[in-house]
Amino acid sequence: MTEHAHSPYLEDIPLEEALARWWSVLADAGLDRPLPGESIALETAAGRITAEPVWALISSPHYHAAAMDGYAVRAEETRGATETHPITLDVGQQAFYVDTGDPLPPGANAVIMVEDVQVRQMASGESANRRIDNPQSPIPNPQSAIEVLAAVAPWQHVRPMGEDMVATELILPANHRLRPQDIGAAAGAGHARLSVRRRPRVAIQPTGTELVAPGSVLRPGDIVEYNSLVLER
Repeated sequence: MTEHAHSPYLEDIPLEEALARWWSVLADAGLDRPLPGESIALETAAGRITAEPVWALISSPHYHAAAMDGYAVRAEETRGATETHPITLDVGQQAFYVDTGDPLPPGANAVIMVEDVQVRQMASGESANRRIDNPQSPIPNPQSAIEVLAAVAPWQHVRPMGEDMVATELILPANHRLRPQDIGAAAGAGHARLSVRRRPRVAIQPTGTELVAPGSVLRPGDIVEYNSLVLER
């Protein structure tokens, strides 16, 4: 009598040999390598695996943006300002009202928070050709100026172009499981779709003459087959 005479298995082989057979079958079927990619919308990409690296198509932000509500200015024009000796800047010429996220006007390189300036109305004829470019400006009189009470440094309260990411920068590697924050990063980098690995197709085949479907009328010896329902999920 052999050692495995009463084994319930038709064949008993070492684990290493079983794995070798498994990988050999996969190789013959062309399934021993990552699955090919498919393009899907970002809205359906959560939990999927990237099929290729994801590079930023645009910078974020893609312009120099105000980080505060206030006035965009040239920092150099505020040099020497103090509370006792404020510097006056003309609105529409030297200072421009901006909301958070607005692009900086040409030449501006800093933002002074609206709480940190004094708005002064100009006397009639004191300044010519004054205008406010932003129609949402809280200043009702276009002939106005601001008093700067402290010097500001260049790029104060400014989000420079590319602060979050720079065009051509690697955002996500290949073979990475996509999380919600990854999808947000991809969207911010200019992507609407991503290439992800195709999901594998798996067949579950329960065997046994004693197995019956859920809801069947049971007879002695019948066993409700539910493993496939569990494994499918």
